Amino acid sequence: MGPGVILKGALLLLCGSLVIADGYKILFLVPFPGPSHWLMLKHFIRELTERQHEVTCITAFKFGEPLPNYEEIYIDPPYPIRETFPVEGLFASSQTSDFDKLFMYWELGLNTSRHGLETENVRRFIARRDLHFDLIIAEQFFQESWLMFAHKFNAPIVTISTYGYSDFFDRMMGLQTPWSFVPHMVLSYEDDMSYAERTYNALLSLFDYFYRTIVYLPDTNRLAQKAFAELAAERGPLPSVEELQQSVSVILVNSHPILNAPRPTIRGLVDIAGAHIRAPKPLPDELRQFMDEAPHGVIYFSLGAYMQSSVMPVEKRDTILKVFGTLQQRVVWKFEDDTKIGNVPPNVMIRKWAPQNDILAHNNTILFISHGGQFGTFEAMHHGVPTLFMPFFGDQNRNADRAIRMGFARKMLFVDIAEESFGGNIAAMLADKRYYSRAKEISRLFTDRIVEPMDESIYWIEYVARHGGAAHLKSKAVELYWFQYYMLDVFLLPPLLIWLVFRSSKGRRYGGRRRR
Repeated sequence: MGPGVILKGALLLLCGSLVIADGYKILFLVPFPGPSHWLMLKHFIRELTERQHEVTCITAFKFGEPLPNYEEIYIDPPYPIRETFPVEGLFASSQTSDFDKLFMYWELGLNTSRHGLETENVRRFIARRDLHFDLIIAEQFFQESWLMFAHKFNAPIVTISTYGYSDFFDRMMGLQTPWSFVPHMVLSYEDDMSYAERTYNALLSLFDYFYRTIVYLPDTNRLAQKAFAELAAERGPLPSVEELQQSVSVILVNSHPILNAPRPTIRGLVDIAGAHIRAPKPLPDELRQFMDEAPHGVIYFSLGAYMQSSVMPVEKRDTILKVFGTLQQRVVWKFEDDTKIGNVPPNVMIRKWAPQNDILAHNNTILFISHGGQFGTFEAMHHGVPTLFMPFFGDQNRNADRAIRMGFARKMLFVDIAEESFGGNIAAMLADKRYYSRAKEISRLFTDRIVEPMDESIYWIEYVARHGGAAHLKSKAVELYWFQYYMLDVFLLPPLLIWLVFRSSKGRRYGGRRRR
């Protein structure tokens, strides 16, 4: 072994030790028991541990495989989300009310936060006094009470929004959302709203603002104060949830300009759509052969991690299978329990689990039938696959409507599935090549960026840890009341004072005459 080889090995060892020495201790908070959310956030955990950071995660999910530099605090038992928010009801009737969507977010946020904070493993973790963390990363999904961990460990905060933007993100960074052209998060509007749409957008946004301020955040604050009461006894009064929100350094937002209407932004708000998408891996042999040998292409059908196909009504399942059996194309259907599906046509492959990103990346995939979740929508856009949406709840209708306007999608409701309607939508999308060509154009736009979204995400995470926070990334306007932000005090107060002085002077003058 020559001296050059020895020197090279020594340098590699030295560099490795420096990377480990520079690694940060990170507390990752994922209390929400949404499986699709966890599938995205797992990518961040893996990336951080591969970069030699030590990650401790409080989560409702097991990681599922050994991971170096990783410790798990398991929320045990997990919140029973499928019992409180049953899938069967969503198959029967899709959620449509915008106000219902808001109350769903608030209710789920409070209930899952409370459940996690009251479990024994988390209570023991809160009681520990021997831990130190350089950074808190929290999912930005209505678990604001968990931001109190940042106060406990005196650590800066980065949050990750898995669902896109909300108006209160702007307020956390010192912006006020202009409702005249920025639609509320649950709406499918664009930035050219009609008068009626602007009116409805303003009403919904006002309701969201006031309910969040008057009801939701105080409830969240009481939850945090109770969970961390022992910390208050040791250190004195705890900060409010509102104060903790304002201390967030960076929000990484699962959003992309081509799917979301343009909106004002600030340095601390960073678009990271596609951060969870990896280079495709080889498919399992049986699946690869099935797709490679499809002369007319492959249709991939999945309702995501929460809306499981295996519990859909039998008559709808049979209708779908009957339509699939008439197609020239092959179909891969993610169906979680193959004992319930009955007779499967020879051109259909049933998979309990399917590597969605790898399937969508396959050259023979020509159509994606999806529930319209954010992650699957971005994967379809990334790989350029036309999509037939079947939205059920949350942001799914919004995602579908925007994709339709972009020209690579159609939409139908699950409750409307019949042989004619379902088969007709599939036939229309396969026959009209404009859907396919437009999807490829969208792919080029989606992937054309100056830096990969995961690399940008990790940069900002490490940036905040490196500098112990990043208050300079947000505007001091975060401390202004809304009437100060819009300068109403500047424009209205002087005329009011002048008017009051004039009235007072006029009163004294008339009063003086009466006394004479």
